[in-house]
Amino acid sequence: MKLEVKLTLVELRGYRDWTELLGSDREWRIQSTQARLYEVASRASASASALAVPLRYDYILLVTTGLEETEVKEVVDEIAAAAPVGVRHASACARRPTDAVAKAFRALRGGPADPCLGDLTVIAHVDLDDVTSLTESTDPVEAYRQVQSLLNGVSSVTFPAGGIVQYLGGDNILVIMPTEGYEGLAQDLASLAKVKVGVGVARSGREASALATEALDEIRRNRSLGPVRVRTSKVLLSTRSP
Repeated sequence: MKLEVKLTLVELRGYRDWTELLGSDREWRIQSTQARLYEVASRASASASALAVPLRYDYILLVTTGLEETEVKEVVDEIAAAAPVGVRHASACARRPTDAVAKAFRALRGGPADPCLGDLTVIAHVDLDDVTSLTESTDPVEAYRQVQSLLNGVSSVTFPAGGIVQYLGGDNILVIMPTEGYEGLAQDLASLAKVKVGVGVARSGREASALATEALDEIRRNRSLGPVRVRTSKVLLSTRSP
């Protein structure tokens, strides 16, 4: 059975033109607007059991597996109400998240739509070991530099497999994983450096992210588990039982 993740690409139309109308003293206004818009996207997505991931802020990515298009539109409408420019969106499904985004982008540019629900979401949280001690022994800038170096390494491993990587602050790197081969990919990530990799497997983006966090917490409590832990939704486990 082909299991696919559903992603929704939200485009802020005319975003660059809007920024240029703000004058030269604009950066603080742009950053404030971006933070507010991402908060709205995160809250609206969570209320629908989805997950919002910022791309370049003129695009927002939503993990919407399992949602009907009417439900997706409700989330997008909340984002549109907070946006300084017009908004449009398209959704697509694929086993590789990068393929889903590519299909959604083509739809935004006039290509065929891909009506789908999606079946599975796999989220990984990649966590640098003991970043607090690293910060105290060096400084916040050096710790941030090392996290950025890890981010580049995570991208180089996951992108060829179709994964999408985003830095969420602190030492937390989120990966939207392909729906096949994710356990091996998680092991590859764990070999990059001194990291922990928590993987969550569920239908919805919100639950998959929560399970990934639970998996990380289990590793922290019991390091004998190794650097990788996978947590799967009880609902999915019950459907796989004979």
